[in-house]
Amino acid sequence: MTARDRFVRIRKAVIELDTVQALIATGGDDWHPDSVGRTQCPDPTAAAAIRNVDEWGVRLAELRDREAELIEIIGNGLRDIERVRVGLSDRHASVLDQRYIDVLPWKWVEYGGKRVKLSTGKKLIAEAFAWLDANPFCEDCTTSCV
Repeated sequence: MTARDRFVRIRKAVIELDTVQALIATGGDDWHPDSVGRTQCPDPTAAAAIRNVDEWGVRLAELRDREAELIEIIGNGLRDIERVRVGLSDRHASVLDQRYIDVLPWKWVEYGGKRVKLSTGKKLIAEAFAWLDANPFCEDCTTSCV
């Protein structure tokens, strides 16, 4: 997988993580099982308790597992951004961070208090991806291996 592919995946993971964490934080108030509207229990308090025990518990476990997966994907991206910061430049790393971790549109990407032009930003991203592809991460030694 190329660096570009990884960072597209990271950006999607950041967006999905927001949704997953919101569902966890709200206790799944926006999520309802397929049986909603067809409950056989006329008592709303009992129906809510049944939902919490039977259905939400399972869904919550799934959400927590997915949250852990997404955090790992994002963490690997942050590791790559720090490698770019050390091996290439802070400017390249900052633009990567803003675009793929902060999920900012190009019009809000800046460096040193100044807006980064679209063409410059795309050039910096392309250079960072090329550098990452040329300097793969070595799991054994936690550094770039050539």
